[in-house]
Amino acid sequence: MTQPPASRDDARGASATFRAVLPPVHRAATVLFDDVDAMRRHDWRSREAFVYGREGTPTTRELEKQLAETEGARHALVLPSGLAGYSVVALALLQPGELIAMPVNGYGGGGQMADVLLRRLGIEVSVYEPTQPDTWAENIPAGTRLVWIEAPGSITMEVPDLTRLVAHARSVGAHVAIDNTYSAGLHLKPFDLGIDVSLQALTKFQSGASDVTLGSLSCVNEGLLTRLHETRHFLGMGVSADDAYLVLRGLPTMWLRYEQSARSGEQLAAWFRGRPGVQRVLHPAFEECPGHAHWKAHFTAAAGLFSVTLHESVDEARVKAFVEGLRHFPLGMSWGGHSSLALPYAATHNAAQRLRRLGEPVGAIIRFWVGLEPVEALLEDIAQAWGAAMNR
Repeated sequence: MTQPPASRDDARGASATFRAVLPPVHRAATVLFDDVDAMRRHDWRSREAFVYGREGTPTTRELEKQLAETEGARHALVLPSGLAGYSVVALALLQPGELIAMPVNGYGGGGQMADVLLRRLGIEVSVYEPTQPDTWAENIPAGTRLVWIEAPGSITMEVPDLTRLVAHARSVGAHVAIDNTYSAGLHLKPFDLGIDVSLQALTKFQSGASDVTLGSLSCVNEGLLTRLHETRHFLGMGVSADDAYLVLRGLPTMWLRYEQSARSGEQLAAWFRGRPGVQRVLHPAFEECPGHAHWKAHFTAAAGLFSVTLHESVDEARVKAFVEGLRHFPLGMSWGGHSSLALPYAATHNAAQRLRRLGEPVGAIIRFWVGLEPVEALLEDIAQAWGAAMNR
């Protein structure tokens, strides 16, 4: 043996005389205790103590603190992904035989989780149309236990009447959860509307680099926090300090990145207005986007995310030629990072079929995320790719 074994005094933190702009990364599975009594007093349910790395470290707790402050919550829990948040909320609040209502325009992963996992557990699932309040009584009936909201819609970008929807959910005795990823917690304050739980996919705006997968849940009620915390624990969910640090590093610039992307996004969305082959531009800040008045009433800004619906006459070959001809919009899932993205949905996709059921004669849909590249380069790119594809 070339060196003596570590003593308990060798486990020590950063120097008290050293300070950095960002908090340090505390990697840990094992957490050390000062003595036997302290070790025996430990309780993973405590949000103040550190008992095991999976339950939290100073790095992950700092991230939770900052996320709660951003969204106007009292509490936040970090999770391995945004999708994990859907599962944790559902399993914390629902019992077999109870009903969850999912929005038809919501994140596909959340809907699939309900349709596959929750049904397997004996939980009933209803799908409701958020833009048609006259259908809510049927699809969000008395006794509904949990109502999920997404605003704007994941692909089709409409914003429902949030005040009315929350009031209806309350009237039937349901908890209300919202996927608030679009606003990053900056531009919609869900707890002012009486919503119980807010989900963020930290993978997007908060990380800002498309290189980390994390999520979070925020709330104001202590009892609800306990249910969510217990469920996270028993599902064995933990978050690494390194991933938490990557998001902490992105938070100070998130508002600036959001604003820049929003400005560029409006310019690119406006370029598509009136183009031959374009049916409609779906951008919440545009009057022609369904739910624009509700967006204006509740949001303080739009994100750089929008969709374009195409005429039914624009065939799949031209759609593919357009998106594959883009130089600055690679094809990829997710959004919120510094790189622009394009994501085409075929005319057979559920989102396009839904719009046709609502009376909109659409073909394919293309969703754009507008990143931080110079907007002039992005405009030139869509112009060259569009011209080449539509003139085939």
